[in-house]
Amino acid sequence: MTLQRDVFLNSEGDAWLRRNESAPGSRDWQTDPICRKLAELSLDGARNVLEIGCADGARLQYLAQKHGHRVAGVDPSEEAVSRAMQSGIRAIRATADSLPFDCGEFDVVIFGFCLYLCDDVDLFKIALEADRVLADPGWLLILDFEARAPLYKPYHHLNGIRSRKMDNKSMFLWHPAYTLACYEKFHHVTRRWTDSVDDWVSLASLRKCQLKP
Repeated sequence: MTLQRDVFLNSEGDAWLRRNESAPGSRDWQTDPICRKLAELSLDGARNVLEIGCADGARLQYLAQKHGHRVAGVDPSEEAVSRAMQSGIRAIRATADSLPFDCGEFDVVIFGFCLYLCDDVDLFKIALEADRVLADPGWLLILDFEARAPLYKPYHHLNGIRSRKMDNKSMFLWHPAYTLACYEKFHHVTRRWTDSVDDWVSLASLRKCQLKP
């Protein structure tokens, strides 16, 4: 069985970047849901921030310049990592199931629209790795497609690949260290509420803080 992870490492990661390379540069990062939420959270000074699926690092570059955060990113695309590094971002070619960082290295971990393309078989590893590199206490932000129950659809750009909509925050909330601090649903384009469940995306902000006995 060919894993989608390997497809994105071998070719589709670069192809995705080329199809979407004009979008990040034209985005208003001040209104980006993740950047806006990070600005609202109680972050005392510059923090260590990791974005999983960072593309060319444009969001991280904004967070570093605007708020002084120390940023790092991973992405399966070799081209994306190269562009991020050219912008001064600490970027590494890797996937969410195997993060090349130390335990507790980051105060904030971001999933920015990448979980919907990850293999089901890797989801436990992905949750484990995100938790491993996230400090305690720390913040976990997940922006992705949303569905009440797992919903699979063909990936438009490549045969044999499928996307998945699900309740991604549930990957972490079963653990007593994680608390749902903020949760929003909205249309993936307008960022406003929609009654169309097919157009839902969500931003979940989770606080990791292990209660001490």
